[in-house]
Amino acid sequence: MWLQQKYIGLISSRLERFRRVNSTTYNFRCPVCGDSTTNKYKARGYLFPKDGGGHLYHCHNCHITLGFEKFLKVVDNVLHTEFVQEKLKEKYGEKPKTEVEVFAEKMKTPKFVSASALKSLKKVSQLPYNHPVKKYVESRSIPTNYHFRLFYAPKFKKFVNTLLPNKFENVKNDEPRLIIPFLNEDKQLIGFQGRAFSDKSIRYITIMLNDSSPKIFNLDSCDRSQRHFIFEGPIDAMFVKNSLAMAGQSINWDYCNENSVFVFDNEPRSEETCKKIEQVIERGYSVVFFPHTIHEKDVNDIVLSNHNIDIDSLLRDNIQYGLQAKLHLQNWRKV
Repeated sequence: MWLQQKYIGLISSRLERFRRVNSTTYNFRCPVCGDSTTNKYKARGYLFPKDGGGHLYHCHNCHITLGFEKFLKVVDNVLHTEFVQEKLKEKYGEKPKTEVEVFAEKMKTPKFVSASALKSLKKVSQLPYNHPVKKYVESRSIPTNYHFRLFYAPKFKKFVNTLLPNKFENVKNDEPRLIIPFLNEDKQLIGFQGRAFSDKSIRYITIMLNDSSPKIFNLDSCDRSQRHFIFEGPIDAMFVKNSLAMAGQSINWDYCNENSVFVFDNEPRSEETCKKIEQVIERGYSVVFFPHTIHEKDVNDIVLSNHNIDIDSLLRDNIQYGLQAKLHLQNWRKV
């Protein structure tokens, strides 16, 4: 059982909407049938303990049932081979590696981390399920496919100083933060944002490794030749396919084109937000206006209030452009 649980931990970041039901049971979207094609929030696959030890996999959508080894082979054939080898070592008396050693080997560092100080940090996908940071990320419903791209810095200022010496002169009141990396189109680390866990601290601190680099999140994975959405904050962008986030106060127009669609916070009474929207419309870009039935401030809050909502459709159905956008802004301001 312990060996299977170890490998469940290793593949957890590969399974959509993965969650731990209890100490031995796990729930996620089925990797065999893909689960619901109309509702991305449905998760009907379960790994659960079987009589006699070990786990079984069953999907309540396609009704497939697999032993753990067959299930692991479906998800990751390489890990399956390593699992079998390790099981044989254990069976025939060769001392297996400790859980920590195997975990460290399997959770390979993403390519963009290899040449940066991020390798000194743990990814969220590596943290135990009861870790406060893991719980925080899950409480925000951040998609699991981003967990391996987010990091935990127990001492944020100390970490920053390893990259930019003396960036923080006083590190006495250091604190932990969630690290959100910014990569360029070549997947090179150009900066990152540190998100505080305490409401008493500055919520976001953006650190750029080079002043000439753009303060933009998701440049490495966004295809700007297609329609893409531009958000104010990285966490909102994590919920939407093909998206960017401008992490600075001002918009970097060099990275916008005719395919750009802006999504600002749902704050019709904020003069600053309205001015930004007005500026975007004047420059000829499209913008999303949330309908009056949406009362939440941003995409993350919308998801938290309704896990079944299709965010991509919500944004797509509320895009405004040109004169229509100007008229919509006038009405939106009055709400």
